[in-house]
Amino acid sequence: MLPGPVLLDTDTLSEISRGHPGAVARARAYLGQFGKLTISSVTVFERRRGYCAALRAGKPYHEQSRAFEALVNDSLVIPFDESAAGFAATIWAAASRAQRQGLGDILIAATALAQQLPLVTRNRRDFNGLMKVSGLTLPLVDWTSKSASRG
Repeated sequence: MLPGPVLLDTDTLSEISRGHPGAVARARAYLGQFGKLTISSVTVFERRRGYCAALRAGKPYHEQSRAFEALVNDSLVIPFDESAAGFAATIWAAASRAQRQGLGDILIAATALAQQLPLVTRNRRDFNGLMKVSGLTLPLVDWTSKSASRG
């Protein structure tokens, strides 16, 4: 049981769609506790962008795209709002040029911070780096690890 809702990063949704046993089990437990997955509008953009590019290139991703849209319809999608924009600006201003290339990570972290939600990601190194340079604190959870560690 989790103490409260969490925000799922794009990589976590990818692990769930690929059937990662730990991520799937934790997603099911989360759904049992909270009823819906919580994702950001930035994650919706990142996944739709990927599917649109693949479909445009002629790749057969119609089924995956439809499954993702069904997931979005069944999820709580947190918008990128004015509060998130403030956190994103703080992070971006402190970030190195290389870190700024991960704009999606900055926007997702900012959304989690604005909503005061821990972020579920396997990309701990990049998010910890963003928090370190910005002086902000964002609890991270990894649903793909055996212990589903926080930190």
